[in-house]
Amino acid sequence: MNITKRDFIKIGGGAALAGAAFPSFAAKSAKPSYGGRKVRIAAIGTGGMARGDLNNFLRTGLAEVVCAADVYEPSLDWLRKAQPKAKFYKDYRKMLAECAGTFDAVTIVVPDHSHCVAFLEAVKHKVPVFCEKPLGHTFAETVAMMREAKKAGIITQVGMQGNSFPTTQSLREWMESGELGQAREAHLYCNSVRYFYCDPPEFFNTHVPVPKGLDWDLWQGPSLRRPYFKDVTPGHWRNWYPYGEGCMTDWVCHILGPLVTALDLDLPTAVTVDAPGFDPAKTPQAFPTSPRYKFEFPAKGERAAFTAYWYDVNRTAPRPPALEANQEFDPIKRGWSGAWVKCDKETLMYGSHGATGLRIVPQARMSAFKRPPQKYRRVRNHHEEFLKAVLENRPANTPFELAGKVSLMGLIGTVATRFPGTRLEFDAQKMCFTNCDAANRLLKPEWSEQALATYGSYI
Repeated sequence: MNITKRDFIKIGGGAALAGAAFPSFAAKSAKPSYGGRKVRIAAIGTGGMARGDLNNFLRTGLAEVVCAADVYEPSLDWLRKAQPKAKFYKDYRKMLAECAGTFDAVTIVVPDHSHCVAFLEAVKHKVPVFCEKPLGHTFAETVAMMREAKKAGIITQVGMQGNSFPTTQSLREWMESGELGQAREAHLYCNSVRYFYCDPPEFFNTHVPVPKGLDWDLWQGPSLRRPYFKDVTPGHWRNWYPYGEGCMTDWVCHILGPLVTALDLDLPTAVTVDAPGFDPAKTPQAFPTSPRYKFEFPAKGERAAFTAYWYDVNRTAPRPPALEANQEFDPIKRGWSGAWVKCDKETLMYGSHGATGLRIVPQARMSAFKRPPQKYRRVRNHHEEFLKAVLENRPANTPFELAGKVSLMGLIGTVATRFPGTRLEFDAQKMCFTNCDAANRLLKPEWSEQALATYGSYI
């Protein structure tokens, strides 16, 4: 890859940004006044998750959409009514070129395989960017986005909304207090939307007519051209290796993300995927439906080495030994997502999206626990946080440096799904696997000739 250690600036350093971007404080700051100013948004993507994000921005009263682009015409209908003065496009490249100078920020909420190229167009305008997670579709794309954002000196925010939940900062404070002892291992599970990641592999080759209003060529973006196939949109593109990354990389920010901040985790030194019944040679476009990922993280400073086990779709985590005998633990049956963490002195449990429901188990230990004083800034609203950062010209709380690193952890795991049963060793300084050349080739995207000609120099 065309990436250097200097470009990367020690990728492990990003975790500290969640707190370091703002000094610790106890008193509430006064609500700032912006004199009626609003952040003028150029929206790349307006349907599905994009509609939710844009509505969240608009509800704050601090934003307006001045232009928007979507490859699926019906996805623009709601925004035409909500923001009638905006200009509307099918191709975001045309929108950015024609509307240059009229927008203060760009939102990128489109399928993951187009995040990088959309950002590389947006960053030319040197305005703040909000991008959904995972930051990039491949390791090299994500590194390129992090590097170019830093080079441009722009404000960035990623849709890793749990980082704005107060329980994320509470987890960090608890870990730093020393009252829990060293964290040794975590068992993370994502079984709440397992049905979503189980499309039959034959769907990939089941060609059906392109839906009316969809520009399939533009939707494919930088990827190799393929015929439209059953249920690829909306949303189910996440099931397919050319466009998505499967369940784990989709959800890693929601469940592992809080621990990355709390433990200041660097990239793993090794990852192993156990995937019974899955053969990537037979279904190269699909992901396993009963996987367990094992991530090995190195010791750092006074923190011990740490191991994280991830279970998703139809695979569930073992029961926490410290959990009360009368408490149910059946994530598949109940559709739960969350984690439990074994520390030397205590066992923690929490749910997805920002360590919600953070507690020590059993309850008797939680009742006896003396919570440490609040050290880190709390954020009221993830979308409002980005807009305020733009209006105040200061860093947002979940920049590419932090969220990108979490994405990279997941993307290392995505590559490992192609080599089930193999312990892939990773060198974070050289940013490559040290024992598998075939795995290294998968760190880069499989782009079309046109995309390579336009953006290949970045990766």
